Amino acid sequence: MSWGLTCAGLDGGSRKLAHQLEKKRWLDRLEPGKYQFIPASRGREAVPDMNPLLAGSVLVDPYYYSYATANHFYGFTPQVPATVYIATTHPKRPTEIRGVEYRFVVLSPSKFFGYRKTKVYTTEVMMAEPEKAVVDSLDKMSYAGGIIEVARVVHSARSKVDLEKLADYALRMGSRALVQRLGYLLETLTGPLPEELAAKLLAAIGRSKTYLGPISRWGKGFDYDPKWQVVVNVPRQQLWGEIRIV
Repeated sequence: MSWGLTCAGLDGGSRKLAHQLEKKRWLDRLEPGKYQFIPASRGREAVPDMNPLLAGSVLVDPYYYSYATANHFYGFTPQVPATVYIATTHPKRPTEIRGVEYRFVVLSPSKFFGYRKTKVYTTEVMMAEPEKAVVDSLDKMSYAGGIIEVARVVHSARSKVDLEKLADYALRMGSRALVQRLGYLLETLTGPLPEELAAKLLAAIGRSKTYLGPISRWGKGFDYDPKWQVVVNVPRQQLWGEIRIV
């Protein structure tokens, strides 16, 4: 059951009414003009629902949760992110509500896909599909904990996602580097991909080379994977350590 969130901009009489309802503890103000309805079932103290994904769902439109937030929701990582990550097409500054930071990641319309209504506790919110959560994480690794955490996400997700959809979503993002990192991590961490699937991904990378991790953090490399044309600049011991790949 939803707790009746609204994000309508209010003015005049409506603004006055909203203020009165806020004083009476029927509304919880999240941002100017954006409120969370507090139903009677929350008790005499009118305690707002503390589900951070519920509050975040009215802060921007369109939106969907992704990156570290979606990875934790799907069990791809045990790490509980301190920040809630929201993908959107509109710039918006980070905000904090009840001690929770919400960060908005702006995507181009061509990358804003692969999400669905998902029930979180008692509320439906827009969440990245499992495959899109992985792809988004590879696209903007800093919002998913960096390359080491993304490697763990890819390893964990392999048995839980539709590989064909994962490949299609990766190709749809229009980034050769993303496809290269995905192919390299999947095959290195989880074993060979089906031949046709690997061929489809390899056809999209041409002769371009990419670094596994950001040069600014990891330097220019220790090894090179000729199949995926990835410069492996992250020490194997660090990359594989937490997922115990021998």
